[in-house]
Amino acid sequence: MTAPHQLGSAHRVCGIAPNGRHRPDLAPGTDGQEHLMNADPDRALLAASLAFAGAAIVGSAVAIHNELPGQPCGISVPLSVPAGLLAGWGAGVAAPWPMPLAAVIAAARSQRTRPSALTGAVCAGIAMGCVLGTAIEPVTCRPRSWSPATRSAIVFNMASSAALIVAGWRHQAAARTRPPRTG
Repeated sequence: MTAPHQLGSAHRVCGIAPNGRHRPDLAPGTDGQEHLMNADPDRALLAASLAFAGAAIVGSAVAIHNELPGQPCGISVPLSVPAGLLAGWGAGVAAPWPMPLAAVIAAARSQRTRPSALTGAVCAGIAMGCVLGTAIEPVTCRPRSWSPATRSAIVFNMASSAALIVAGWRHQAAARTRPPRTG
């Protein structure tokens, strides 16, 4: 019997894991090493959109607690922070709720339908809008005024936006290269 550590690169090329099980996601890398690849960009897009929605929820809670109203480019509305959030205006460290909602709906739909380049573009575009929106908020320009919660909310917001941008691009690229489903 061949020990698992003795299995050579031929097994990696065939998609067989060292334990002998078939692994279609096991592929050889250009450096001769095996790499796990996510064969389903739909799941990655859904996970990134849920993280983006989570960041919006955390950011909303921080904005309410620290009274950080949404003031993109200094423009404000005569609403309290909670009212502004409910109205879809957003807050200093939280995306307006329609943005994460649209991203989650688009990503969830991609789980049931044929992959669409439009879905990936929509999710990436929403996340890019969030990065831009965060950058033009006055609170972002005053890092010395940040509480630890504000700092965490901004970092979570930017990281989840970056993940959604990458997942959207990957989904878009995968949708363009996949053959159409038949039957």
